[in-house]
Parts: sequence; C-alpha cells; structure tokens
Amino acid sequence: MKFINTLLSALLVFTISSVAAAEEVATMNLGNAEVIHDYHLTETGVATLTLNAVVTETNNSLRGLKNTDRRRLSKLGQLIYQCKLMLYQPDKNKLAADLKDPILISKNFSLFTGVDVPLAADELVGVRAQVLPTVDDASLFTPTLGSKQKQDAVWETVGEDAAVNLRQFDVNVLNETDLIKTSESIDFTIRFPVFQLKKPVNQWIYNFNLKDFKRALTYIDENCTPVKLVDLINRNG
Repeated sequence: MKFINTLLSALLVFTISSVAAAEEVATMNLGNAEVIHDYHLTETGVATLTLNAVVTETNNSLRGLKNTDRRRLSKLGQLIYQCKLMLYQPDKNKLAADLKDPILISKNFSLFTGVDVPLAADELVGVRAQVLPTVDDASLFTPTLGSKQKQDAVWETVGEDAAVNLRQFDVNVLNETDLIKTSESIDFTIRFPVFQLKKPVNQWIYNFNLKDFKRALTYIDENCTPVKLVDLINRNG
C-alpha cells in the first residue's frame, strides 16, 4: 500500500509538471466538495490564478419531484465559490513579479441550475436562500434537542436590467451576508417568473450540505492571495 501511494504521488507530480510551465490546473477533493486550481501566465504579461470551490446538491433534493419543470431534473445543481486574481506586468524586461504590480481580485458565489432558460432584461427570477443554522452543542439537551428554525434571507431578483441565463447566475445574497459560515445546509428556491397572473410559475429547489463546502472556502481564502500569485509567477515564469 505504501508503494502504491508513493507511485500515485509520483504520477500526480508528473501530471502537473508535464503541463506547460506557465499553465497549471489541479483538482483537490475535500469530502463532498471539490477545489479546482487554475493558473495561467500569457506571453502578454497577464497572469491569472482562479480557485473554484464546488459542491453538488444531494440526491435527496430530488425527492418527490417537487420541481415543476422536468428540465431541472436532468442535472443536479451546483453551488460555486470563485476567487480570481489577475496580475499584469507591463514591463516585459522585468525578471520577477512583486506585490507592487497591479493585482485585481474578484470573489463571488454562483448557482448552477442545469435549467437552460434565457431571460430577457425585463424577465425577473426570484431567489430565496434558506439556511439551517449550525447546531449548538450546548443546546442538545434542551427540550428542542438542539433544533432551530430555518432562517430566511430576503428574496432577491436576478435579471434586472440585463439579459441572463437561468442556467448559472451570481447569488448576490451570499456575497453580502455570512449565511454560509454559520450554517449546516442551505436551500435555494428559484421562482420564474416572480409575479405572473396569466401563466404558471415554475419553481426549482436546491439543497446543499455545507460541511465540506465551508472547508473548501477556507482553503481558497487562504490560498487565493496576491502573495500566492506572485510566488507562482516567479516559480513558473
């Protein structure tokens, strides 16, 4: 077994090192969550480091066919957290990158639905995030056995003033709150259209266990930093 582990480690190193020196893509599993590490350095002096944390909803979320549109059932949804760094070195004669170079940072949460519905700028989708708070061990021996009511985030709308596709969209309520950090799981309810009297409203519900996803978020926040990007550039440039 020890020999096999050593061989697998050697193969992994070979796989990554066999990629072009200025390009690295690697995947790491943290329980049910996945972290995708993507690094690129172009000849124009632009370097990008992108880390994605991905968790797929559980099969239990499809119980009872509670989603009214069968297109939803063709693929499980995914909750995605992305951190992206971009550095530009205008001076091509500069031998090494440093933290004084301009670095752009973007972080956002998005939801992949698997429902391919293009929306016009005047078509709105309602999104509600509902979380199950982390159980407090001290309350396990109370009459409620540690149970808590789910907490609702305010409804937000997607598609205002811009055409989008329901297949994947940013979930701004997660960017603006700490719902995930204090939760065991999260449910998303997607309603389209939000208000409609003449046509039926389609509704999709997605459930994600956050235990491993939170570990992936911590890993990304610790490794998606300007220091890491500069180090990658200097090692692979």
